[in-house]
Amino acid sequence: MEKPTAFTTSKKAIVFLHYFGGDAGSWQWVCKHLEKEFKCFPLNLPGFDGTSVSETPTISSFSKYINDEIVALNLKDYILVGHSMGGKLALSAALQNVDNPPRKIVLIAPSPPTTEDMSAEEKERMLKHPDRAEAIQTVKNGTVKTLKKERFDYAVNSQLRIAEVSWQWWLNTGMNNSIATHVKNLETPVSVIFSTDDPVITEEAIQKEVLPYLKKATPIPLKGIGHLVPLEAPKKLALLLKQIIA
Repeated sequence: MEKPTAFTTSKKAIVFLHYFGGDAGSWQWVCKHLEKEFKCFPLNLPGFDGTSVSETPTISSFSKYINDEIVALNLKDYILVGHSMGGKLALSAALQNVDNPPRKIVLIAPSPPTTEDMSAEEKERMLKHPDRAEAIQTVKNGTVKTLKKERFDYAVNSQLRIAEVSWQWWLNTGMNNSIATHVKNLETPVSVIFSTDDPVITEEAIQKEVLPYLKKATPIPLKGIGHLVPLEAPKKLALLLKQIIA
C-alpha cells in the first residue's frame, strides 16, 4: 500500500482511521475495492506501525495529529472514516478542525464518545503486551466471521507492533475519556455502521452511548459480523461506503 502523499487527483478523498490493535494496513482490503473510484488515505495513528508518539498521548493530541496529516495531504473536501478507537478520534478530530471539517463522517463499530465498557478482567488480559498468545485471543474474541489467514495474521501482528505508550494509554485512559458533551455540537452528518452481533461494541452500546449524542446520525445495522468489520467483510463495507458517499 502506498504511503499517503498530497491529494492531486479529482477523485473524492477518504481518510481512514484504524481500530485499537490495527494500523493503516488494516484498511488495505477495503481500499482495494474503493481505489478505482476514490483516493484512499489510511493513516497510522501515533505509536502504531512504527510511527512516533508523545510520552503523554491524549485524545486532543491524537486529533491534532489527524488534522495535521489532513493539512499535509492538502485535503479540502474529504470524508473521514473511523473504526472503533478511530471512530471516537474521528469525532474529536472533526470537532477540532473548525476551518476544514470533513464533508461526512462514517463511524464503524465506534468506541463511544462517552466511555467504552470493558471488564476489569478483559482489560488486565489485554494489558499483557506485546504477547502473541493474547493478541491471537483478542482477534478471536472480536470476530464472528472466520478470517482468511492473511487477514488473521495481520490482525495479530499489527497488535505486536504498537508502541507500549499508546497501548497503555488507550486501555487505561483514552477509552475512558468522554467527549460526549462536545460531540453534541457536531454539525457534520454521521453514518454509524455497526453489527448487531458485535461482541466488543454491542448494539446496546451503539443505541445508548453513541447515537443519542449525535445530531445528524444515520444508523446502519449489519448482522453476522463481529467487531473487525474491515477485516471480516471488506467488500461489503466498501459497498456501504460507496452508497453513503454517493
